[in-house]
Amino acid sequence: MINKTRYTFSFTGASALITETLVIAEEYNSLKDWKAVEKSLVEKNLLNKVKRATFKREFSEIRKRLSLLTNDQLYLMIHGSFDDSKAMILLALVKTYSFLSDFIVEVIRNKYLLFDTVISDIDYIRFVNAKSLSHNELNVITEVTAKKVKQRVFKILEQVGLITQAKNGNILKPILNSKVIDVIIDDDPALLSAFLFSNEEIKTLIRKLKHA
Repeated sequence: MINKTRYTFSFTGASALITETLVIAEEYNSLKDWKAVEKSLVEKNLLNKVKRATFKREFSEIRKRLSLLTNDQLYLMIHGSFDDSKAMILLALVKTYSFLSDFIVEVIRNKYLLFDTVISDIDYIRFVNAKSLSHNELNVITEVTAKKVKQRVFKILEQVGLITQAKNGNILKPILNSKVIDVIIDDDPALLSAFLFSNEEIKTLIRKLKHA
């Protein structure tokens, strides 16, 4: 399930980290132990990180994300196509950061379903203003942090392919194959909302899976 507690913004120090996530996922798949994975990454310098602080920060975020994936989702991330891997990374991101998940589902998805395919700063500002009424964590972060959160959100959306570019980008619906759809539905069908599926499309996919 998606974490729907308070908003956290630790993704500001990490972005999507697609390459790094795939490296760490493969190491975890081999070693099955996070301490051993961290040790291996450091000894082999697999992430090519010069600064220890950078490595620690990124490893911590990626570990958090991967830990929320099911075994089938993790397998598909490692053994599937690059598009499959990217889909699983997006899935991990929305399961980890409810702020990002809410923005995608409530703003990006709603605009896409209304054939409004350009995402702008105004859309983001409206979202933050509305959410600040129920999430005080948005009111207490500094202006610098708030700016960085916005930059990272749009960068992540670009990196995972939900928008064409971070500035005034066009919204894109990911093309998912049946394997990706299956591992998402087996986890929680509502997660397909983050891939811009309508409620009716989700219901149809669930019925097809049941009758397969």
